[in-house]
Amino acid sequence: MKTGKSLQELAVEIERQANTKRDLVAPVEKLRFIVEGKAVNEDEVELAVAKKDGTTDYLGINQLAHSQIAEYVGIPQPYYRRLLAEDPRLLEQNVNRWLPAVKDDRRLVRTLDGKVRAFLSDKYRPLDNEELAEAVLPVLLDRKLSILSCEITERRLYIKAVDERILQDVPTGKALGDGSHHFFDTISPGIVISNSEVGFGATDISASVFTRACTNLALYGTLIRKTHVGARIQAGDDAYALFTDHTKKLTDGAALSQIRDVVAAAFDEARFAAHADKLKEAAGVKLEAKVVTEVVERFGKKYQLTEGTRNGILARLIEGGDLSKYGLHAAVTRHSQDVEDYDTATELERLGGQVIDIKATEWKQLTAVAA
Repeated sequence: MKTGKSLQELAVEIERQANTKRDLVAPVEKLRFIVEGKAVNEDEVELAVAKKDGTTDYLGINQLAHSQIAEYVGIPQPYYRRLLAEDPRLLEQNVNRWLPAVKDDRRLVRTLDGKVRAFLSDKYRPLDNEELAEAVLPVLLDRKLSILSCEITERRLYIKAVDERILQDVPTGKALGDGSHHFFDTISPGIVISNSEVGFGATDISASVFTRACTNLALYGTLIRKTHVGARIQAGDDAYALFTDHTKKLTDGAALSQIRDVVAAAFDEARFAAHADKLKEAAGVKLEAKVVTEVVERFGKKYQLTEGTRNGILARLIEGGDLSKYGLHAAVTRHSQDVEDYDTATELERLGGQVIDIKATEWKQLTAVAA
């Protein structure tokens, strides 16, 4: 598991952001994409929001918001990124040409620390991190779980907790001597709670399994997902309408209650035992040494992994010496710890869990020996 913030550090950052972030609903016609300065860099590209009182707010734009603006105006991401890096003024012309193309449209602009962090539909119904944390943290603490890793990125909030009081040994695909003596991993059930305030996926509560010796974490099942689409925000005729505190907290009370119930029931021992059985079965599904490199290459292409990620997984698989489906699962989750980006690391933890559920026919194709 990739190390992030402690729970205390996360709480401080959530509170800081709650006191700093700012939301507005703006008609598209009141928005302008502008470039300031002569020696242009990305920090000098801003979104200008004309206010009803005749003044204008100038906001920086983070990387995620840039990608959302590109999608909204219909500019292909690679071309947008190239213009942003090489010719921001041409990009300015392109964006401003297409921004007002949809008449009477409005956008939800979410800001933090003076920058646009999300450029969303005004139907987007935010579930803010402080609301989710307030709902789930008392449940986690009441169950005396070990909260091993937390993070808050530009895209998502993560809380990863494990019940280390529940233990089970599972055999790996490694064995000694004649193969009658197997190595074992000790595992515990876990939960991963994640949320995006900025349109990067739904609120997600997933079951996970924590391997104690190597501190690997693998996500293996979504327990609940809640999307952030609701009724269009009523902002009146203002050119620039801030959410009120009341509107910010207009999340579905029933949904939060359901999330709390799911978190409380996440450590069902029967579900955990059933997954442990899958891990035991995977340990017996072997890989031939002569096709290991090709298997990882096929696997990487199937899941659109970068060359660096494929090489990292291969290195961990060879290093672990466990040439089995279980070993591939472990190699993917172990490599996640080497990835710098926390969002990417968590996706690899999810992918590692998915390895166990690869169907027999797909596994056969993945591991076939070339003629």
